[in-house]
Amino acid sequence: GKISTDNKKEKQEIIKKGQQPRLLKITEEGVHFQSHIDGSLLFIGPQESIKIQEALGADIIFAFDECPPPSADYEYNTHSLARTHRWAEQCIKMKKSNQALYGIVQGGRYKDLRVESARTIGGMAFDGFGIGGEFGTQKNVMTKMLQWVNNKLPNNKPRHLLGIGHLSDIFPVVKAGVDTFDCTMPSHNARHGIAFTSQGKLNMTQARFLRQNISLDRKCKCEVCAVYSRAYIAHLMRAKEITGMRLLTFHNLFFFNELLKTVRNNIKKGIL
Repeated sequence: GKISTDNKKEKQEIIKKGQQPRLLKITEEGVHFQSHIDGSLLFIGPQESIKIQEALGADIIFAFDECPPPSADYEYNTHSLARTHRWAEQCIKMKKSNQALYGIVQGGRYKDLRVESARTIGGMAFDGFGIGGEFGTQKNVMTKMLQWVNNKLPNNKPRHLLGIGHLSDIFPVVKAGVDTFDCTMPSHNARHGIAFTSQGKLNMTQARFLRQNISLDRKCKCEVCAVYSRAYIAHLMRAKEITGMRLLTFHNLFFFNELLKTVRNNIKKGIL
């Protein structure tokens, strides 16, 4: 599930109970969908999801759930939430490995459903909790939701916010009680030529950087900034060389990791 995006073209159509997404069908057993590769019919449910995650060997795996769109109405969310809770119970019974299994709290933007989900999932034998959902650009609603949920989840188990990672999101969600979160932001942006720096984002596909024989960020201590210039990386990106994307990915990951070091230090100091 994804909590927050910068998508400015959000669909306004209200999704009601009984409606199905165009490319798949959700049933009590799981989800039927069509392969985008060869058109074959595929199915995944709680059992299949747990088996796949166990085979992958991840340290943390998640219960199978439905993440309704932001435009889903109250009745749709109520029906979906009940099914997600049933799937959560099935996932606990099906897990055979020693991996940490997290349950996922849903409920859309409705406070009573979020509180109900936090109490229900929080009362199950999970090792930690994922907080899911999609709020589009309404980040103030997201912050309120986190307060509702984290007030009800057990304090002795970790809380993971699914699909979050914009720089502007990190400090608010940590303040709201989130321990970990995941996002493709560093690598996704790198593939499109974006470098995160202490002076803001740089679009390395722009011709102006071809004349700049300095590092991406003079304050950065990553190996990319120690060796490569903006001019060279801009040349790689404009030539569509994969090496440019790799260098930007390494730099962006380093930048985000350094930022999170600051977050951890601020928590220790009582600043955050």
